[in-house]
Amino acid sequence: MTNAEKIWCKLISAGMTKAGAAGLMGNLEAESALNSKNLQNSYEKSLGYTDESYTKAVDTGTYANFAKDCAGYGLAQWTYWTRKQALLSYAKSCNKSIGDLDMQLDFLLKELSKSYPAVLKILKTTDNVKTASDCVMCQYESPADTSTTARSNRAALGQKYYDMFASRTVTGTATKSISEIAQEVLAGLWGDGSERKEKLIYAGYDYDMIQTEVNKLLNEKLGKYFSISVDGKMYAGILQEM
Repeated sequence: MTNAEKIWCKLISAGMTKAGAAGLMGNLEAESALNSKNLQNSYEKSLGYTDESYTKAVDTGTYANFAKDCAGYGLAQWTYWTRKQALLSYAKSCNKSIGDLDMQLDFLLKELSKSYPAVLKILKTTDNVKTASDCVMCQYESPADTSTTARSNRAALGQKYYDMFASRTVTGTATKSISEIAQEVLAGLWGDGSERKEKLIYAGYDYDMIQTEVNKLLNEKLGKYFSISVDGKMYAGILQEM
């Protein structure tokens, strides 16, 4: 999967509408070209780093001024020192590189939830790409240029992602029945956890419908499970209908 595909699936999985996800992605495109290792171009010469060497230096601790060097970094070009420090701390807590795409997406969603709930609410409810784009631009990214032209440009980028991905519905690229895919999930063909969810969504399947069918099949397979404690020992089994 490309970065764009991964980001789209992650945002949709987080509950954003297609318009909301597209509006946010247009802003991320404008900020970093969807490159999670992107060091603000205007700082590369003054700091003496490329995207890769800066990321490696931060990861290894040979560069210790990440939070306060005023250089934008990552998908959202985090710049203010408290936000960069929070990103760095989160990466360390996850034992991930500061440039890891999945880590940054998790951090972005956490930041929206905790510090920008009004923005997240719009992204989860709007059906208008420009509304989502303007909200992210003016309330979350806050670039120096928020002119009408700049807002229109970002909204156009968002529309590009909407046109690219929004048609991926249950009947989009999906070619198998819910039951068939559920059987494949049980066989481990779609991976685990968030990876499975993102793959199913990208393939055009309704994740909730698939999961419901998976649970149904598991219940049918396992029957009615019981456990009981006797004299301190646990006994378990399956109740059989008479």
